[in-house]
Amino acid sequence: MSTINSLVHHIDQLLTQHRDLQRSNRQLQERVSILEQSLEKQPDNRPSDGGNHTLEADLNHLIGLFDQGTPPNHD
Repeated sequence: MSTINSLVHHIDQLLTQHRDLQRSNRQLQERVSILEQSLEKQPDNRPSDGGNHTLEADLNHLIGLFDQGTPPNHD
């Protein structure tokens, strides 16, 4: 019985982590969408090269966080 309880607890932890990753994924997608929209609205106000590097670094960071999430398994 102890093994079953341990497995149930572990599965519960995995499901909780999965929900957290899905929530983070949605938040990151929303943030990327907002950033893309703000860039599309302001094509004349492009940042200087230094700003481009900062924006690129921010986007790469967001993409890296997004890539850390695992897609849901719908078996």
